[in-house]
Amino acid sequence: MNEQKYPQLERLHILRTETLISIRDRAFDTYALMFENYSDGILSGCHLLTTRDTITLSTGIILNNGFLYLIKEPMSVEYEPTEEYIMLKMIFEPELENENFIQRNVSMGLSHDLKLADNEMEMCRFKLKKGAILRTKYTDFFDRATEFDTINTINVPYAAINSSTISPEIIKNFAEEARDFSLDLEDFSFCMQALSGKIISAEQISFYIEHRLRIKLPNKKNQTLYEHLCLILEDIKNGRPREIYGIKNRRREIIVE
Repeated sequence: MNEQKYPQLERLHILRTETLISIRDRAFDTYALMFENYSDGILSGCHLLTTRDTITLSTGIILNNGFLYLIKEPMSVEYEPTEEYIMLKMIFEPELENENFIQRNVSMGLSHDLKLADNEMEMCRFKLKKGAILRTKYTDFFDRATEFDTINTINVPYAAINSSTISPEIIKNFAEEARDFSLDLEDFSFCMQALSGKIISAEQISFYIEHRLRIKLPNKKNQTLYEHLCLILEDIKNGRPREIYGIKNRRREIIVE
């Protein structure tokens, strides 16, 4: 028999060991089962903001090695121009344990080393010129890969089933630009899904790309997916703009009796 016990937290009730165990199981084990087959990566939130000398990561949830890290307060690091690529990394500290808690801490740091250790995750990368301002706003989909003075989040992993994937914000940006042009059924279906803003797996994105471009991708890494989405968007934009509601360029007529 598989028992399902829900703790009754009433006023003046004594919290017994069995009740506390039930609370622990509901609070922690449930989420572990929900994301059992998910890769490491961001699950929600964790957006980036910049000032002239600071990068701030907003609140959010990150999955790493099967454990959910709740970023309950914004995290900030200071930066300066180096005209070389710098990576902002999330660092998962070694586990600490005592008789009351298992403690897992996270920190952030900037590094010239673009390689990741087993306990590190990329949050962004950038190359900043002296006197320039590091920006998080993009002029269009292609601008996300601009080399200088721009926060690049293309390679940041988002948690999805089996393997990590590219940011849903990037995929939504693709759809927002593509929808103003004539789309075939394949493009239309993908854009409808992308506009939801939900995480789309690398498998789904690569399936669309391969069928759309009639190629076989060498891998499903974020950079590869982004570069091929750029090719598709260029192709879409080379077509004619969509006629909104079928009234664009319609000639206005006045009938006089």
